[in-house]
Amino acid sequence: MSQPRFRTVENKQTHLVLDELTGRCLGGLAISHFRPMVYPLYTPAGVTVLQESPPDHPFHNGFFVGQSPVISGDRECNFWATPPARMASDPLQSRVGRMSVESPLSVQERPGGLRMSVRAVWRDENEEPVLDEIRTIDFQVREGATICDMTSNKTAAYGAISFPATKHGSIGVRVEPRLLPDLGAEVIGDQDRRGRADVIHETASAYVAYENELTGHGRFGVLMSPLADSAPGIWFIRDYGMAMYDATLRDETALGADESWTVGLRVAAYDGPISDQRAQEWIAS
Repeated sequence: MSQPRFRTVENKQTHLVLDELTGRCLGGLAISHFRPMVYPLYTPAGVTVLQESPPDHPFHNGFFVGQSPVISGDRECNFWATPPARMASDPLQSRVGRMSVESPLSVQERPGGLRMSVRAVWRDENEEPVLDEIRTIDFQVREGATICDMTSNKTAAYGAISFPATKHGSIGVRVEPRLLPDLGAEVIGDQDRRGRADVIHETASAYVAYENELTGHGRFGVLMSPLADSAPGIWFIRDYGMAMYDATLRDETALGADESWTVGLRVAAYDGPISDQRAQEWIAS
């Protein structure tokens, strides 16, 4: 029986994915008290493309899921912000809940990669359950890129809930600072749209990428594309490095008891310059 090509190595609460064939670390799933998230994520050459958390927005965590408000009966819950507060009186630090991982990590090798999944209960500030979530993370090796797919399937297991229209959702990334336009990077969308974030912000695009030149390495970047089974959304893209695929930016989503709602995003950490043709090889189909 052949040995598995991919395996995980646990470093405290981060589960790193290793490719035994090449010796590469693809990235990892980190599980904090407040949420599970993908961090780090590396290009094939080992360059990081995510920021763990910036001081001005400590709740932008690598590749993450967040949502606020979430309404359950007469409760308004915040699953966007996490401590620490950014200032002595932080308006976002109210009714802060958490995504409590309440199942062992499931790990399964798949062709060209590895899948991890967990069950999380979204609990309000008083630790009362609001919804159940199955979080699935797939790492894959591709030519020129490391692919990470993350899917969040939420179920109204404790009664009807709603996700009002908000900019604080649904799934996305905080990019590595060297990929910011202020440092010379480009924000790139389909149809060869290039420039700063406003070329994509609040528009439709098959993908969004941040790309820059790295001294001694050449071009590198991070690409995002919605998964086929995701609820439809629109891009919320900022020059400071937050890139969200927001399924509730313009419209509310309501779930009856036991109904489910799914958001999913593909993130590709790549080496070399991107083009529409190259992006088509990586975007989710």
